[in-house]
Amino acid sequence: MKKPIKILIAGVGGQGVVFLTDLIVEAAVLANITVSTSEIHGLSQRGGTVTAGITLGDNVFGFIEKSSVDILIGLEPLEAQRCGGFLYKDSVSVIDDNRILPFSVNSGKRDYPETSKFIDYLKRNIKDVIYVSEDFGEIKVIHRNLFVLGKLCASGNFPIDICWIEKAIIKIIRSGLEDLGVEMFRKGCLINKITVE
Repeated sequence: MKKPIKILIAGVGGQGVVFLTDLIVEAAVLANITVSTSEIHGLSQRGGTVTAGITLGDNVFGFIEKSSVDILIGLEPLEAQRCGGFLYKDSVSVIDDNRILPFSVNSGKRDYPETSKFIDYLKRNIKDVIYVSEDFGEIKVIHRNLFVLGKLCASGNFPIDICWIEKAIIKIIRSGLEDLGVEMFRKGCLINKITVE
């Protein structure tokens, strides 16, 4: 790896930020890539903001600074928007349109921010934006996250080969869900015309 890669995962409690962080770390270890993670923030409140930083490469640390994130994985659009200050012109972002309405919106005190304006802004200001808007109905958030990660990998903007991600899925996902987990990851890859053996 020529330079360290900084990844920021943003979502809300209950969306699987910890699972996705563990998965990427496990895939990096399997691929023999040096990896470091930051403290994960916001776990104490289900439905509250949760972020985690991962850095890949030699002589790295997990702390994420403003304007330094190479890859933003937004599991919820508003949480991705809150992390906009961490991006810079060469950043890549995958954002899932899996909206979890905050209390202020549910109570009618505020409107949910306009997602399309944020996506348009990103398209003008960073290297690549992948917006995941597929409707899966009622599926486990872990499986939705694997689809989102598949979309990111299929774009060619993720530094860990898909074979290592599949191995990590099989290793860390709950027993009995391995095949479904790999299937959802592959579905994300296939939508961008990547064939996974």
